[in-house]
Amino acid sequence: MNNAQASGAKKPTTNTEIRAWYKQQIAGIPANDAKLKAQGASLEDRAKAAHAIRHEARVGAREFMGTFESAMLKARDFFKYGRLDGPSFDQLVGEAKKSGLSEAQAYDKIINSSQRTNQAVDNIYAKPQAKL
Repeated sequence: MNNAQASGAKKPTTNTEIRAWYKQQIAGIPANDAKLKAQGASLEDRAKAAHAIRHEARVGAREFMGTFESAMLKARDFFKYGRLDGPSFDQLVGEAKKSGLSEAQAYDKIINSSQRTNQAVDNIYAKPQAKL
């Protein structure tokens, strides 16, 4: 059983429900980060945890989607990131450093950006749609 299905909650069946599920997963990142920070976790470990939550949400949401739509998103990620399932942690760090950020700033950027969803995609899925 995968992470998306492990909770036992009702499986989202429309793109709107899937997007809401995805956003709910992302919403837990700030609390998780605060907990890790309070426990003394390094900035790098906190960034890795934030990336992992976001990545698992991305993969999980696609498991709920229809085959065609999931394939289209994977193709988009492949052309954008060279990977079917979005950017790796190392890719994000590398891109941030390439833009002139320090390693610590790169980790902060990953933590912060992991908490934001793509507004254009949110707008697309804000409207109710047919069951998948």
